[in-house]
Amino acid sequence: MNKSGILAGLLTCTLCTACNTTNDSLGEPVRQTAIPRVELMPDMPSSYEMLDWKAKAISFDNFVFDWNNKSAVGSMIWLDDNRRNIDQTTFGLYTAVKDIRQGKEAYNGEFHESLNSLAALLGAGLVGIDKTNQDGYNYVKMVQNYFNTGNGWNIVMNNTTPEVGMLGGGYARDWWYDVFPNALYYAVCDVFPGVDGAEAIQRTITDQFVKADSVLNGNYNYSFF
Repeated sequence: MNKSGILAGLLTCTLCTACNTTNDSLGEPVRQTAIPRVELMPDMPSSYEMLDWKAKAISFDNFVFDWNNKSAVGSMIWLDDNRRNIDQTTFGLYTAVKDIRQGKEAYNGEFHESLNSLAALLGAGLVGIDKTNQDGYNYVKMVQNYFNTGNGWNIVMNNTTPEVGMLGGGYARDWWYDVFPNALYYAVCDVFPGVDGAEAIQRTITDQFVKADSVLNGNYNYSFF
Protein backbone atom coordinates (compact mmCIF):
# COMPACT_ATOMS: atom_id res chain seq x y z
CA MET A 1 0.00 0.00 0.00
CA ASN A 2 1.37 3.44 -0.87
CA LYS A 3 1.80 6.32 1.59
CA SER A 4 -1.34 8.03 0.36
CA GLY A 5 -3.35 4.91 1.04
CA ILE A 6 -1.95 4.57 4.53
CA LEU A 7 -2.71 8.21 5.37
CA ALA A 8 -6.21 8.00 3.98
CA GLY A 9 -6.88 4.83 5.91
CA LEU A 10 -5.64 6.33 9.16
CA LEU A 11 -7.85 9.39 8.86
CA THR A 12 -10.89 7.38 7.90
CA CYS A 13 -10.34 5.09 10.87
CA THR A 14 -10.07 8.16 13.09
CA LEU A 15 -13.22 9.76 11.74
CA CYS A 16 -15.24 6.56 11.70
CA THR A 17 -14.30 5.07 15.06
CA ALA A 18 -17.50 6.35 16.65
CA CYS A 19 -19.50 4.69 13.88
CA ASN A 20 -17.87 1.26 14.35
CA THR A 21 -19.95 -1.00 16.58
CA THR A 22 -17.94 -4.17 15.94
CA ASN A 23 -15.10 -5.58 18.02
CA ASP A 24 -12.84 -6.62 15.18
CA SER A 25 -9.44 -7.86 16.34
CA LEU A 26 -6.55 -5.55 15.56
CA GLY A 27 -4.13 -8.45 15.62
CA GLU A 28 -1.40 -9.43 18.03
CA PRO A 29 0.57 -6.59 19.62
CA VAL A 30 4.16 -6.25 18.43
CA ARG A 31 6.63 -7.65 20.98
CA GLN A 32 9.43 -5.23 21.79
CA THR A 33 12.82 -6.91 21.70
CA ALA A 34 15.60 -5.37 23.76
CA ILE A 35 18.97 -5.12 22.04
CA PRO A 36 21.73 -5.17 24.68
CA ARG A 37 24.08 -2.81 22.86
CA VAL A 38 21.29 -0.31 22.26
CA GLU A 39 20.16 -0.55 25.87
CA LEU A 40 23.63 0.63 26.93
CA MET A 41 23.12 3.90 25.07
CA PRO A 42 21.79 6.80 27.19
CA ASP A 43 18.32 8.11 26.37
CA MET A 44 19.67 11.65 26.71
CA PRO A 45 23.44 11.92 26.05
CA SER A 46 25.15 14.45 28.30
CA SER A 47 26.51 16.31 25.27
CA TYR A 48 23.08 16.68 23.62
CA GLU A 49 21.52 20.13 23.63
CA MET A 50 17.80 20.22 22.92
CA LEU A 51 16.58 23.22 20.97
CA ASP A 52 14.02 25.37 22.76
CA TRP A 53 11.19 24.46 20.41
CA LYS A 54 8.62 26.46 22.34
CA ALA A 55 10.71 29.61 21.94
CA LYS A 56 11.14 28.84 18.24
CA ALA A 57 7.40 28.34 17.77
CA ILE A 58 6.66 31.66 19.46
CA SER A 59 9.31 33.43 17.38
CA PHE A 60 7.91 31.87 14.21
CA ASP A 61 4.42 33.08 15.05
CA ASN A 62 5.68 36.58 15.83
CA PHE A 63 7.52 36.73 12.52
CA VAL A 64 5.00 35.14 10.16
CA PHE A 65 1.90 36.87 11.56
CA ASP A 66 3.56 40.28 11.72
CA TRP A 67 1.56 42.51 9.40
CA ASN A 68 4.27 45.17 9.58
CA ASN A 69 7.29 42.93 9.13
CA LYS A 70 10.26 45.22 8.41
CA SER A 71 12.74 42.43 7.69
CA ALA A 72 14.43 41.96 4.32
CA VAL A 73 11.72 39.53 3.18
CA GLY A 74 8.85 41.77 4.27
CA SER A 75 5.43 40.62 5.39
CA MET A 76 4.69 36.91 5.12
CA ILE A 77 0.92 37.29 5.45
CA TRP A 78 -1.83 38.95 3.45
CA LEU A 79 -5.62 39.15 3.35
CA ASP A 80 -7.68 37.28 0.78
CA ASP A 81 -11.08 38.91 0.32
CA ASN A 82 -12.36 36.69 -2.49
CA ARG A 83 -14.72 35.04 0.02
CA ARG A 84 -14.55 31.55 -1.41
CA ASN A 85 -16.81 28.90 0.16
CA ILE A 86 -17.68 31.08 3.19
CA ASP A 87 -18.66 34.74 3.05
CA GLN A 88 -15.72 36.08 5.01
CA THR A 89 -12.21 37.38 4.51
CA THR A 90 -9.44 34.86 4.97
CA PHE A 91 -5.65 35.12 4.91
CA GLY A 92 -2.70 33.65 3.10
CA LEU A 93 0.83 32.76 4.18
CA TYR A 94 3.79 32.24 1.91
CA THR A 95 4.59 28.55 1.64
CA ALA A 96 8.09 29.46 0.48
CA VAL A 97 9.55 32.91 1.06
CA LYS A 98 8.34 35.18 -1.72
CA ASP A 99 7.06 32.42 -3.99
CA ILE A 100 6.11 34.35 -7.14
CA ARG A 101 2.79 32.48 -7.33
CA GLN A 102 1.79 33.81 -3.95
CA GLY A 103 1.14 37.11 -2.22
CA LYS A 104 -1.57 39.73 -2.39
CA GLU A 105 -0.81 40.77 -5.96
CA ALA A 106 -0.48 37.29 -7.50
CA TYR A 107 -3.60 35.48 -8.71
CA ASN A 108 -5.78 37.96 -6.87
CA GLY A 109 -4.22 36.85 -3.59
CA GLU A 110 -5.90 33.45 -3.73
CA PHE A 111 -2.95 31.08 -3.98
CA HIS A 112 -2.18 30.01 -0.43
CA GLU A 113 -2.20 26.59 1.18
CA SER A 114 -4.17 25.19 4.08
CA LEU A 115 -1.30 22.85 4.97
CA ASN A 116 0.78 25.92 5.76
CA SER A 117 -1.90 28.00 7.47
CA LEU A 118 -3.37 25.18 9.57
CA ALA A 119 0.07 23.98 10.69
CA ALA A 120 0.96 27.52 11.75
CA LEU A 121 -2.23 27.81 13.81
CA LEU A 122 -1.74 24.40 15.38
CA GLY A 123 1.86 25.10 16.35
CA ALA A 124 0.93 28.44 17.86
CA GLY A 125 -1.96 26.96 19.81
CA LEU A 126 0.20 24.21 21.27
CA VAL A 127 2.50 26.81 22.83
CA GLY A 128 -0.37 28.85 24.25
CA ILE A 129 -0.94 31.54 21.61
CA ASP A 130 -4.62 32.39 21.16
CA LYS A 131 -5.15 32.48 17.40
CA THR A 132 -8.86 33.18 17.83
CA ASN A 133 -8.04 36.68 19.03
CA GLN A 134 -4.74 38.02 17.80
CA ASP A 135 -4.26 41.53 16.42
CA GLY A 136 -8.00 41.77 15.89
CA TYR A 137 -8.26 38.57 13.84
CA ASN A 138 -9.83 35.20 14.52
CA TYR A 139 -7.49 33.16 12.38
CA VAL A 140 -9.14 29.89 13.37
CA LYS A 141 -12.46 31.10 11.97
CA MET A 142 -10.75 32.50 8.87
CA VAL A 143 -9.28 29.14 7.82
CA GLN A 144 -12.79 27.77 7.37
CA ASN A 145 -12.60 29.13 3.81
CA TYR A 146 -10.53 26.05 3.00
CA PHE A 147 -13.68 23.98 3.55
CA ASN A 148 -14.47 23.53 -0.13
CA THR A 149 -18.21 23.78 -0.72
CA GLY A 150 -17.93 25.60 -4.03
CA ASN A 151 -16.65 22.49 -5.82
CA GLY A 152 -19.03 20.15 -4.03
CA TRP A 153 -16.34 18.13 -2.22
CA ASN A 154 -17.32 19.44 1.23
CA ILE A 155 -14.00 18.70 2.89
CA VAL A 156 -11.06 20.87 3.88
CA MET A 157 -8.69 21.05 0.93
CA ASN A 158 -5.27 22.57 0.33
CA ASN A 159 -6.64 25.61 -1.51
CA THR A 160 -9.91 27.52 -1.45
CA THR A 161 -10.73 27.01 -5.12
CA PRO A 162 -9.68 24.83 -8.08
CA GLU A 163 -8.89 28.03 -9.99
CA VAL A 164 -5.60 28.22 -8.11
CA GLY A 165 -5.42 24.63 -6.91
CA MET A 166 -3.73 23.51 -10.11
CA LEU A 167 -0.83 25.94 -9.73
CA GLY A 168 1.05 23.48 -7.57
CA GLY A 169 0.53 20.64 -5.16
CA GLY A 170 -2.06 17.90 -5.47
CA TYR A 171 -5.38 19.69 -5.03
CA ALA A 172 -8.19 17.22 -5.90
CA ARG A 173 -5.73 14.75 -7.39
CA ASP A 174 -3.65 13.37 -4.56
CA TRP A 175 -4.85 11.63 -1.38
CA TRP A 176 -2.10 13.26 0.69
CA TYR A 177 -3.26 16.75 -0.22
CA ASP A 178 -6.93 15.89 0.16
CA VAL A 179 -6.70 14.00 3.46
CA PHE A 180 -4.03 15.69 5.54
CA PRO A 181 -5.68 19.18 5.60
CA ASN A 182 -8.67 17.54 7.29
CA ALA A 183 -6.47 15.86 9.90
CA LEU A 184 -4.85 19.23 10.58
CA TYR A 185 -8.23 20.95 10.79
CA TYR A 186 -9.45 18.46 13.38
CA ALA A 187 -6.29 19.07 15.40
CA VAL A 188 -6.76 22.84 15.21
CA CYS A 189 -10.36 22.47 16.35
CA ASP A 190 -9.21 20.36 19.27
CA VAL A 191 -6.76 23.06 20.39
CA PHE A 192 -9.26 25.87 19.71
CA PRO A 193 -12.73 24.44 20.53
CA GLY A 194 -16.00 26.27 20.21
CA VAL A 195 -15.29 28.36 17.11
CA ASP A 196 -18.50 29.24 15.29
CA GLY A 197 -19.22 26.83 12.42
CA ALA A 198 -16.40 24.42 13.24
CA GLU A 199 -18.56 21.58 14.56
CA ALA A 200 -20.79 21.55 11.49
CA ILE A 201 -17.73 21.46 9.23
CA GLN A 202 -16.21 18.56 11.16
CA ARG A 203 -19.43 16.56 11.01
CA THR A 204 -19.71 17.12 7.27
CA ILE A 205 -16.11 16.04 6.75
CA THR A 206 -16.82 12.84 8.67
CA ASP A 207 -19.90 12.14 6.55
CA GLN A 208 -17.90 12.62 3.36
CA PHE A 209 -15.14 10.24 4.40
CA VAL A 210 -17.67 7.64 5.51
CA LYS A 211 -19.26 7.87 2.04
CA ALA A 212 -15.85 7.60 0.37
CA ASP A 213 -14.96 4.57 2.46
CA SER A 214 -18.22 2.85 1.52
CA VAL A 215 -17.41 3.36 -2.16
CA LEU A 216 -13.80 2.22 -1.80
CA ASN A 217 -14.91 -0.72 0.35
CA GLY A 218 -11.79 -0.38 2.47
CA ASN A 219 -9.39 -0.46 -0.48
CA TYR A 220 -7.18 2.64 -0.31
CA ASN A 221 -4.62 1.53 -2.85
CA TYR A 222 -5.34 4.55 -5.05
CA SER A 223 -3.57 7.87 -5.50
CA PHE A 224 -6.79 9.90 -5.11
CA PHE A 225 -10.54 9.56 -4.88
